[in-house]
Amino acid sequence: MKINPVLHRVLVLPDKLEEKTASGIIVQFDKREEAAVEKGTVVLVGITAYKEFGTTAEELGVVPGARVTFAKYAGKSIMDGDVKYICLNDEDIVGVLENE
Repeated sequence: MKINPVLHRVLVLPDKLEEKTASGIIVQFDKREEAAVEKGTVVLVGITAYKEFGTTAEELGVVPGARVTFAKYAGKSIMDGDVKYICLNDEDIVGVLENE
């Protein structure tokens, strides 16, 4: 399946939660904790993202491969095989992470 975000949406691959502590204890997360992830990598950007704000995704640095932080519990989860993506509205991305 190929997922293309439409209009003002941004497709993000969320970071995985660390499942093992430094001391080796395995931690199991429930669905609420998985939905609370706030960082990820941009995969694709919709063609009208950020236009209503008078700018473009490229000017803001929201481009494929960019690391971003976004609002907790935001977006729609989409499964593509074993890979989980989040489709966010452009305004749910709160910042581009530099030097990460």
